[in-house]
Amino acid sequence: MNIKATINKLQKALIQRGYIYKINTYQFFSEQQHRMITGYRITQKQPYRKKNGEMSAKDVELLNNCSQVEVLKWFAGKWNEAEDEKE
Repeated sequence: MNIKATINKLQKALIQRGYIYKINTYQFFSEQQHRMITGYRITQKQPYRKKNGEMSAKDVELLNNCSQVEVLKWFAGKWNEAEDEKE
């Protein structure tokens, strides 16, 4: 199973339902494992009121993890929530 492809399919399906989640990736070097580690950060735009009273939107972090499997589980959970709301 290609985890990245499955994540992308779930992300696209959620977008079609109106749920916009962005996946950002970053890398860092692990001294313990002596290798590069890829991290995944899922964000969503959420409205907030500025100090001057104007409304704006900012990215809010929903998940920050270094496991693609955990990212897949998170998206699967969001898909199940969207399915439950549909019924």
